[in-house]
Amino acid sequence: MKISGNKTAPRAAKKKKRRWPFILIALALIITALLLDSANRLVVTDYELSYESLPEGFDGYRILQLSDLHRKQFGDDNSRLLEAVEENNPDIIVLTGDFINRALSGKASNQSEELRFFLEKLPDIAPCYFVSGNHDWASLEISALSTLLGECGIKYLHNEFVFLEKGGDSIILAGVEDPNGSADMTKPDELVQYMNTAYPDKFAVLLGHRNDWLEKYPELDVELILSGHAHGGVVRLPLIGGVFGTNLDLFPKYDAGLFNEGGYDLILSRGLGNFNAIPRFLNNPEVVCVTLRKGR
Repeated sequence: MKISGNKTAPRAAKKKKRRWPFILIALALIITALLLDSANRLVVTDYELSYESLPEGFDGYRILQLSDLHRKQFGDDNSRLLEAVEENNPDIIVLTGDFINRALSGKASNQSEELRFFLEKLPDIAPCYFVSGNHDWASLEISALSTLLGECGIKYLHNEFVFLEKGGDSIILAGVEDPNGSADMTKPDELVQYMNTAYPDKFAVLLGHRNDWLEKYPELDVELILSGHAHGGVVRLPLIGGVFGTNLDLFPKYDAGLFNEGGYDLILSRGLGNFNAIPRFLNNPEVVCVTLRKGR
C-alpha cells in the first residue's frame, strides 16, 4: 500500500515566509506615517482653570502658549502655526523659550532673522510676551533675538513683571530668564517675593522655560506657571507618557500636562519642534490654550 506524504505543511510554511516581507513593509509605512504625523500635525490642548482669587474682569481670559519652536516651520513662514494661533482667539500670546536651535548654531546663518515674519505677525493677533530658553542663550543669538523681538512689538520679560488689564481689573504677568543667563540675574523666588511685597494678593501668572519648578521652587506664591523644555518626553507611549527627560533620563515625571502638587498650577507644554537625533513619536507639536475662570 502506498502512503502519501503531507504536502500541505511545507506549502503553508512557504506562504508564511512570503507574508513576512509584506508585513515588514506595512509596519515600516505605518511607523513612517506616525513619525511624519508626530513631527508636523499641530494639536491644540485646552485647559480651563478656576481660581477664587481671579478678578471678575478676567473670567474667560485666554492665554495661548507657544514653546520650543527650535526653528521648526509649519508651512511657509509658519503659516499653519499662525492660523492655529488666530483660530483660538487669545487675549495674549506667551512664548516660553527655545525658539532658536542650538544644534544649528554656526551652520544656519542668523536664525533670529529667519523668525522675523512669524514674530511680526503674532502681535497682530494679540499682545505677545517672551521669556528665554536654554537654546536661545547657548546659540549666542540672544542679543539678536532680543533686538528682533523689540522690533516686532513683542515684550521680552527679563526677570520682570507687567500688569495685564481687562474689564477694569488687573493681574500680574511675570517672566524669568533661563538659568543659562548671567550669573548675577534676579532669581525666580526673589522676583516673586518682590512682586508679593509690592502688590500683595495680586493674581499672578509666571512664565519660565524650564520644567523643574516643582523640584526647585515648589511653594512659589503665584497662581499659575507656564513652561516647556521637556518636549513631552520626545517619544510618548500610551498609558505611560514621555520616555526621555531633558538629559535623556528615562520616564521623567515632569514631561507634559497639568501639575498641581505645589502651591500653584504648573502647565508644561510639549512644545513644537525638536533639536536632537531622537524624533518625536506619538507626540504631536502642541499649542496650549489656557482659559482662566473666576471660581465661585
